[in-house]
Amino acid sequence: MTGERVTRPLQAGLKLTVKFPRCKPRTIVIPSELLATLPEEVKKKVMDGAVNDNQRFKALVEELHWHKGVSVNKLSKHLSVPLTTLWKWMRHEMNVKVRDKITASQLASTKYAKRDFDGDGVEKLRLWFFAHTDGCVMQNGQQVQVILRTPDPYLAHLFKEVFGRYGCVGVAPQKDDKGGYKWELWILLPLKSYWWLLERRTPAPIDSDVKLYSALNITIDAEGSACACSREGRTTEFKVELYNEKMYVVEPLYNALKQRGYRVHLYTTPKGGATNYGCLSNDYYRITLYAKAHVKRLLENVELVLPHKRIKAYLIKSALREPSKPVYWSSIEPIYSEVEAVCKEMLRESKRILKSLYGSWRTLTEKYKQKR
Repeated sequence: MTGERVTRPLQAGLKLTVKFPRCKPRTIVIPSELLATLPEEVKKKVMDGAVNDNQRFKALVEELHWHKGVSVNKLSKHLSVPLTTLWKWMRHEMNVKVRDKITASQLASTKYAKRDFDGDGVEKLRLWFFAHTDGCVMQNGQQVQVILRTPDPYLAHLFKEVFGRYGCVGVAPQKDDKGGYKWELWILLPLKSYWWLLERRTPAPIDSDVKLYSALNITIDAEGSACACSREGRTTEFKVELYNEKMYVVEPLYNALKQRGYRVHLYTTPKGGATNYGCLSNDYYRITLYAKAHVKRLLENVELVLPHKRIKAYLIKSALREPSKPVYWSSIEPIYSEVEAVCKEMLRESKRILKSLYGSWRTLTEKYKQKR
């Protein structure tokens, strides 16, 4: 029971007689649900009949307001105390600090406590590359907000896995300005601990294989591909591609791959160039590996999560058991085409579900705004 989410009818529990300024002593009924959320040490003090009721009430209010994120407004409603009376009592009688707007915004923005970053350089690179490839990142007050918009439910699930351990990940169906439907996921993180997500440079040097392949795992899953296609004639061309419109994202990976002996190419499509998705509004950069031995080596070192990309990578690795020998398209085309077809059907089904959810979601959102 935290933040602004305390909304259910609460059951009567402990009774305290509290003296408020310029008021008659008031009997406060502490709901059982509130008592259940208290740490043992605080609960012991609140339940201790030998302690003055005002001190017991102060311990309860401090814990709920500062450690559980419950606002003064919510406290006044669930303790049946007028807001002004409670606020004055906290400020002037019992010296309980009231949160400022910035702190209140941070604590109330999600019902789950945010966790300060405690990972290593590898974890920093995973979060940073996800935020700067298919995601977007921005400062929102004293918080860092990371957003992902995608029709792919597996990529949405990966976002929840990667960021969910640090806070609450919100999710909603959204409709873009072109009429397409996507999953929108977001998370708000404390600025003081995640400021490096906003930087236009990697938060840690890519100075080891572990760091490089961890970053590539996320980058290929989010905004890359491992693919095969028919060359002129009967043989197959294999390649791994990473693409992004931010040079500061692409360049560190390109340099790290070059340093490890990969035969890698960096291409630029200038702003205004035509693509399958329309004209580019910014320059677009693409890292490509063509050499079969290098494609095989890279795919043997990464661990992709998205099912269709993982299956393609496994198929390509199997086909390249002996990179020096030609691979005929007819030997892999049936399975490869089936994977492509399943992926397209999965995306179609995801968009159909999004479309069916969007109307109801928008109605609920409008009702909530009107209520507030």
